Amino acid sequence: MKLSEIKGVGKVTLSKLHELKIMTVEDMLFCFPKKYEINTLDYIENRELDKNLSLRVEVKSKPKLYYIRKRLTKLTFLVKSNNISFGVAIFNREYLANSINPGNEIVITGKFLKNYNSFSASNIVFYSNYKEGIIPIYNLNEITEYRVSNIIENILNYGCELTDNLPEYLKNKHKFSNINNILKKIHKPEDLSDVNLAIKRMAYEEFLMFAIKVEAIKKLNERIFTPKKNYDLLKVKELIATLPFEMTNDQKQVTNEIFIDFKKDSRMNRLLQGDVGSGKTIVAIISSYAVVTAHYQVAILAPTLVLAKQHYDTFTSYLNKFNVKIALLTSDTTPSESRNIISDVKNHIIDIIIGTHSLLQDEITFDNLGFVVIDEQQRFGVRQRKVIRQKGINPDILMMSATPIPRTLAISLFENTEVSTIREKPSNRKNIETKIIDFEELEFAFKVIEDELKKNRQIYVICPLIEYNENRNHIAVEEAINIINKRFATAKTDILHGKMADIEKTKVLNKFYDNQTQILISTTVVEVGVNIRNASTMIIFNANAFGLAQVHQLRGRIGRNDFSAHCFLVVNDLLEETERLKILETTNDGFEISEYDLAIRGPGEVFGSMQSGVPNFRFANIINDIELRDFAFEDAKILLSKNDPISKRLVSQVLKTIDSYNLD
Repeated sequence: MKLSEIKGVGKVTLSKLHELKIMTVEDMLFCFPKKYEINTLDYIENRELDKNLSLRVEVKSKPKLYYIRKRLTKLTFLVKSNNISFGVAIFNREYLANSINPGNEIVITGKFLKNYNSFSASNIVFYSNYKEGIIPIYNLNEITEYRVSNIIENILNYGCELTDNLPEYLKNKHKFSNINNILKKIHKPEDLSDVNLAIKRMAYEEFLMFAIKVEAIKKLNERIFTPKKNYDLLKVKELIATLPFEMTNDQKQVTNEIFIDFKKDSRMNRLLQGDVGSGKTIVAIISSYAVVTAHYQVAILAPTLVLAKQHYDTFTSYLNKFNVKIALLTSDTTPSESRNIISDVKNHIIDIIIGTHSLLQDEITFDNLGFVVIDEQQRFGVRQRKVIRQKGINPDILMMSATPIPRTLAISLFENTEVSTIREKPSNRKNIETKIIDFEELEFAFKVIEDELKKNRQIYVICPLIEYNENRNHIAVEEAINIINKRFATAKTDILHGKMADIEKTKVLNKFYDNQTQILISTTVVEVGVNIRNASTMIIFNANAFGLAQVHQLRGRIGRNDFSAHCFLVVNDLLEETERLKILETTNDGFEISEYDLAIRGPGEVFGSMQSGVPNFRFANIINDIELRDFAFEDAKILLSKNDPISKRLVSQVLKTIDSYNLD
């Protein structure tokens, strides 16, 4: 049956569905709810602070509308429930101002945040429209929830039967229902256990497809060999002796792990992870020098101009005295300099080349590339990582990341990758005091900034947008500079963002490094590679627009000295995803934050599935569903050896995607 033949799918709706890549009845059935709302009414007598509640109340006053900033409004009014009166506030619902009147019965959903006199609402509906039960929420662009539910119901009533992907022996082993029963439970659940069973089956299937892919790639990578690196240990020890600090135990351990890999005749594929400022770079410098002493070349790939320049300065400061030839190649490099560098790399005059995506161009060829370091590796696509690998004959690979992930997860995601971890931090690093505030509390943050400016400290202000976007209720750099200049009229401010030319970015950063700029208003271009030791305070506008690991990386720009550091996470509404942000108030441990982020969002969201090659699971959670994940990996090995039609079809389906999906 065609989608256009389903009752409720007219020409306009069909066109909207096609825009969403929903082309068939099967596509529609696999368009799963984004979430479920569990609608049950609570009793006002059982209220608790910071607990989500849905209350039936009577409106007692006409709503008042306040304009806080562009596209941020607040509606307030009084209500009563069982003789208990209190105020209600809700953001960006100005259209309710003319709809709600004294005497109306409504259902408010939200929390009593600070006291029982004021209720912060996330949703308001008239009681007559309130529907109790489990309500699937699809969030399909420009198509109402009612219409989507109606179309799904009509398809299910029609009795469309789909072919199951899973072989019977696997369904029997795990007591899974068939796909048609699962789809009914997902779209029309009678209770939460229905939803949980359906999600478990779909999560297992996602893990299984992923595991088949991993097992196949693992077999391919087992055939890769690389020459041993006969490095000069005495020279390496000379370098270590010149370091102006004692390496931490973790740094020594991971350096040793890398050197053991150099002695093997199989290619190193190692992930070095450590929190912001844990000292990964010095490990990369020592390892690179070892490879140079073995007469190989080294490529250091960084995602941004700022980080590449910082690496160049750091590598040069440690290795110049050892007669190592180092070059920097970025979009900032002049054409004549580029030609000379490319020639010198080809002729092995240059030992270590450091650069951004410029290193990936076809013109770059090496005489003898033996070692590749990919910093912030999750920012590079799988194809980009493949390009740099192919510039040598199976060079050893060290991927570095300041977004730490649990070792078991790393091995699951990068099956043939070893994992090294630096947990220790330099002793002078201060914990950063972090606080979530809304726009109405901005003055509190501004007073802290005022005090810090008096101490000659520097400030970051981070925005999610460069320019105002009417479709997103977020602060842009152009709006933030007006707010900051109005409040701090005498402070020297500057702006930085990704649309600026590289030469302009460099100028702005140099002024900030030299303390000629007191407040830098920027997008996330400062996330890595910027080391202003005098910066003590950061404001992140619309903090809930960023991932937790990214916010943690951003605030890692401050607290780089022995004085106190303050980070303010500004949100439109304290009900707006602030639960997720609260962990940042309680810990500065990047591992703890990253694990929590992965648990609630999944690796596809955290790392970016399109960019990093990490699977974007819709149901499976690689942190929380460990047992299910392990079952799937066991079953994938069995399934690859089976000859029944369903198993063969499933394996074939997965292997067709293997060319575009590489786990490094």
